Amino acid sequence: MLDDSVIGSYKTKTGIIVHARPLQAEDAPYLVDLFENMGPESRYNRFMQAVDHVGIDRVWHEAEQVAHQTNDRSFGLVAFADLPQRHNTPIAAARYVSISSTQAELAVSVRDDMQHMGIGTWLMEHLMAIAVEHGIEQLVGTIQNGNTAMWALLKKIGCRLESQPEGSYSQVTIHVCESGSRINDWLDTAADFSPEPQIIW
Repeated sequence: MLDDSVIGSYKTKTGIIVHARPLQAEDAPYLVDLFENMGPESRYNRFMQAVDHVGIDRVWHEAEQVAHQTNDRSFGLVAFADLPQRHNTPIAAARYVSISSTQAELAVSVRDDMQHMGIGTWLMEHLMAIAVEHGIEQLVGTIQNGNTAMWALLKKIGCRLESQPEGSYSQVTIHVCESGSRINDWLDTAADFSPEPQIIW
């Protein structure tokens, strides 16, 4: 696992060493494995719908499409760890897909038994840095209002966030490439006018 493709390593509070590398075309089995180790709530939060009864053929088809979509418009990371029951276990993935020259959609997944260890935050920070290198200024996503883990992650990353509630979920914009003066301008505006969409930290 420790080869030139590894972009970074992270040690959890429990001592587990996590390594991440770019998503590759042959990684579909890892994505399927990650999906199978996410419970109903994690799957619902990730895919915005119940997917517990989706056939394995469709799961493989979607995983292969994601793994093979390695072009100028998308970039993904997959994280591995040596767990007691299995070495080189896929435990998390993060990915963005460009929707314009400066904006991209974001998705993050962490298997259930590896959540609340800071892995999602760490992986997200790496993905954000790569996005900025590729000219992305904003990462956008749809998040369930009850997805407390994702909201906590977003508040840790240190970027200005905008949230637009829409029923049981919110549309979120993460400003990953913004000067300090621009952030201060937004804070002044928020203090004076309390505009929508809501600015959160």
